[in-house]
Amino acid sequence: MATDVKMPQLSDTMSSGKILTWKKKEGDQVSRGDILAEVETDKANLEIESFFNGTLLKILVPASSTAKVGEIIAVIGAAGESVAAGPATTTAATPPPAAPKAAAPAPQAAPVTAQTTPLSVVSNGERIKASPLAKRVAEQLQVNLSSVQGSGPHGRIIRRDVEAAAGGSAAPAYQPVSTPAPVQHVAPAPQMPAVNAGQAAGTFTPLSKMRETIARRMQESVNTSPHFYVTTTVNMGEAIRLREALKEKPEYKGISMNHLVIKAAAYGLKHEPRVNAAMKNDQLYQPAQINIGVITAIPDGLLIPVLKEVDAMTLKDVVFEARAAIERARAGRPSSTDLSGGTFSISNMGMFDVENFTAIINPGQGGILAVSATQQQPVVQNGQIVVGSLMKATVSVDHRIIDGVMASTFLKHFKEALEMPALLMA
Repeated sequence: MATDVKMPQLSDTMSSGKILTWKKKEGDQVSRGDILAEVETDKANLEIESFFNGTLLKILVPASSTAKVGEIIAVIGAAGESVAAGPATTTAATPPPAAPKAAAPAPQAAPVTAQTTPLSVVSNGERIKASPLAKRVAEQLQVNLSSVQGSGPHGRIIRRDVEAAAGGSAAPAYQPVSTPAPVQHVAPAPQMPAVNAGQAAGTFTPLSKMRETIARRMQESVNTSPHFYVTTTVNMGEAIRLREALKEKPEYKGISMNHLVIKAAAYGLKHEPRVNAAMKNDQLYQPAQINIGVITAIPDGLLIPVLKEVDAMTLKDVVFEARAAIERARAGRPSSTDLSGGTFSISNMGMFDVENFTAIINPGQGGILAVSATQQQPVVQNGQIVVGSLMKATVSVDHRIIDGVMASTFLKHFKEALEMPALLMA
């Protein structure tokens, strides 16, 4: 019996996806776990896996077309099984129907300019790796992507590469934690107010799909969730000593303070599960799992890979899973399950020497933890002034469902786990 393949929701913010390429063609045999297609979402390019065995009988949404989440994009069934032919149900990238003959032109219609597709998205039969924003800027600046050298992860073309090509200069090599280069080489929008003599003109760049999503979601969060903030100071001396002891062991290769923070946050949420909650459909929603999203900077914006059931993980598992998920995100290749299912998030800016900050709650969640840099400061210990390694952590919570006592209790246990890190090894 034929089975419909529907556009999956590959991230918590995804409402539609654009089919970039089909990895299988009609008539091909398909096994469970095979990659069917590559899809461009508002966050990243992701792969759709098959959950069925059989033959790919029909592709209903061709490459370069967009389908909403839940729409049927293909049909899998037994070889030779008949499938009702029907037009693809897409929301974009399909050519408009031809106008009826002898139809009168619309009055005062603006002249139509030729639509420029992403130039040379396919070269020698292989798709060029480029971020959605890079493709968009390439269209505007008329840059042929096949002639651009990518400086992103694994040679991926990003915005600054296209801008550099348009301006005739080479883009700098990719640095995982570097600050994005200033926007330039984009002509200002027409009919802008004149500037004074000697004053440099500004530039305008359209937001990428990712930035549009971030802007919309953050505005939604601050407009709908009354934020309430609670801050604590953690003495990280024991946590630092634990990391130093574990980093030499092969099974803890790459362990960082962030891994201890993630595990400590799960410990805090387990002891105060009311912070691991959200407001949904005007009701209090209490998830069955503790799934922590780790906010990760990438060249075009932010991704939030999610670690599932962190409270049930060992610290060794947290190190391995977090490193793998973050590496996939930074390489622009997150898995289909990386970006969904989060119940709480962590934003760690300690590597930027930030003393203290607050974070905006990710919509669909009830709290987020902002972690700052660990700094050496004088502290009183046993009546003596000594040097301590102190870190500030601030939890932002949705005050509709989480009050100050709940937030404070969470931070109490979070702090306890880091100041007595043997609790993290349980």
